[in-house]
Amino acid sequence: MFKDRFSKSINALTLLLAGVILIFKGVQDKIVLNNLVWVALFYFYFLSIAIYFISKSGLKKDNKTFITRIYSSIGIRFIFSLSPLLIYLFFIPNKELSFIISYLLLYFFYTAFEIYFLVVNLRPDLNK
Repeated sequence: MFKDRFSKSINALTLLLAGVILIFKGVQDKIVLNNLVWVALFYFYFLSIAIYFISKSGLKKDNKTFITRIYSSIGIRFIFSLSPLLIYLFFIPNKELSFIISYLLLYFFYTAFEIYFLVVNLRPDLNK
């Protein structure tokens, strides 16, 4: 059941963010978005799915293993999210501020989504 709720929620979030990107692309004269935004959107989508499976594997074991996996997944997310941005900043000659801002916003949206699902999972443990 948790897998169904997660997959529906991550798909809904990704479709919502894709709609927002399309809306901003429609307002072409005011805001210029790089086509790499789509790559970043799907990158964060697949990264979130991978992080979900890492975090979920700790749920079946004791609390210490769960906490270790959660902290590991947060570190993995941070490193794998920061690396493409650093590659973009160092190796792309024409840097666009709109892409950097949209990349960071996608990072924050998907990170908030991950934290939300962590809190939902930890909520039953508060009653024990």
